[in-house]
Amino acid sequence: MISLAIALAAAPAVELVQCRMMECSWSKPVSNVAIRSTPSGTLRKVTAVRGVSAYRSSPPSRFDESIAVDWEKRPSVQYVFCSTSQPALAFRSGKRWIAHALDLFDLPGYHIASAVAYLRACHGIDYDRADIAEAMRSLGYLSETRSEQVEISRPEQLLDLPRRAKE
Repeated sequence: MISLAIALAAAPAVELVQCRMMECSWSKPVSNVAIRSTPSGTLRKVTAVRGVSAYRSSPPSRFDESIAVDWEKRPSVQYVFCSTSQPALAFRSGKRWIAHALDLFDLPGYHIASAVAYLRACHGIDYDRADIAEAMRSLGYLSETRSEQVEISRPEQLLDLPRRAKE
């Protein structure tokens, strides 16, 4: 009985990433490790098991055991560049790396999951909180940073993304 309690306490919390178009994305964190720091920010490697679930009427606001999540068989890796001047996230898509340069104050829909992962990995805060804009400003973020999706050859290139699309 005690070993079951220890195993449950050690299990990672399931986090809601986002719900869109009758489907929710979920994440179970495995690790979050700083791998390189520069004056502009810190590159972190974030590993998690990801999954999806469907909903019919209204989306769930948090996980509970009644939600049927289809979990990936293996953890996946994302990289975040924790930087107030150019927040960014990279993920693998097939054999390529895709980078999302994030303007956290003005996100296109396809960047929301990246912003959720970024804020959790860098600051441990949820994007859907009521005071998110105020929280981001208090952390030093500014609006109108670069907001774009680009292909990169390796995650370390997040450190070299220009702050604005035309730089």
